[in-house]
Amino acid sequence: MSVTYPIIINKSNYAGGSSFRYSFGTSVEMTHMSIALEKATVWFSWPNITAVKANNSFSIIHPTSSGTITLNLTIPDGGYNVSDLNNYLFWYLVSQGYYISNNSTGEQTVYCKFVVNPSTYQVQFISYPVPTALPSGFTAGPQLTFPSTSKGPQLSIASPAFGKVIGFATGTFPSSQPSTITTVSSTSTFVVSDVQNVVVTLDSCCNPYAPNSKVIHSFSPAGTTYANLITSMPTALSFIPQQSGWRSEITVQLCDQYLIPLNILDPDIAIILQLRIEKIQE
Repeated sequence: MSVTYPIIINKSNYAGGSSFRYSFGTSVEMTHMSIALEKATVWFSWPNITAVKANNSFSIIHPTSSGTITLNLTIPDGGYNVSDLNNYLFWYLVSQGYYISNNSTGEQTVYCKFVVNPSTYQVQFISYPVPTALPSGFTAGPQLTFPSTSKGPQLSIASPAFGKVIGFATGTFPSSQPSTITTVSSTSTFVVSDVQNVVVTLDSCCNPYAPNSKVIHSFSPAGTTYANLITSMPTALSFIPQQSGWRSEITVQLCDQYLIPLNILDPDIAIILQLRIEKIQE
């Protein structure tokens, strides 16, 4: 015979990093207890591009009237997909004055972009030639000058970590300034996020059949965009035996698939655990 008790772990249990500590208020015998995760609700708040990961910088070699200028971009820490990276590239070029603006619509145009080709599963850098003169009906950004022959921008990658994000090696793409619309595709699988799975660990667990004996649950953030809520509910409760002895508290931690603690920015979580105690008949 067994008795099951629910406990809820939330922001009030936050212990820093990606850890949450629940206090029983007294010492509890764990020897005949097993614990299962019933539900986890977590904000997708671990950034995939950061200065610490060294995957936050690249350069654009942009044509000018006197040759080229190298624009060095540093992406703010945050959660990005390829579309977000393209939006940042567009914003940067506009903010630095390398654009043309339609006098009638106000629409701004820059001369390069990132896109995902879903058919080939590649990230593509597309370079458009900067014309030799301002097109009629447009106004040039304050820093845009026109080359003597039409040339397009180039992507320069010095950081292998950023290259991994978009599937490019280090180097310059295309290798020479293009004179026509040019598309360069990634040569390896792009890894925009290095977290494919969120692993929930519980420090009191003791699974003798698994090398990672403290794992109690895992879920994927796939299908959820950054800064949105992830909800995971197992279809069946998996009760994990606990270490023998007495405890006054237990600690839950959120890790990636390699059991590296996540850098969560929002600790406002809700995790429901079910504690099952086996009654020993005398």
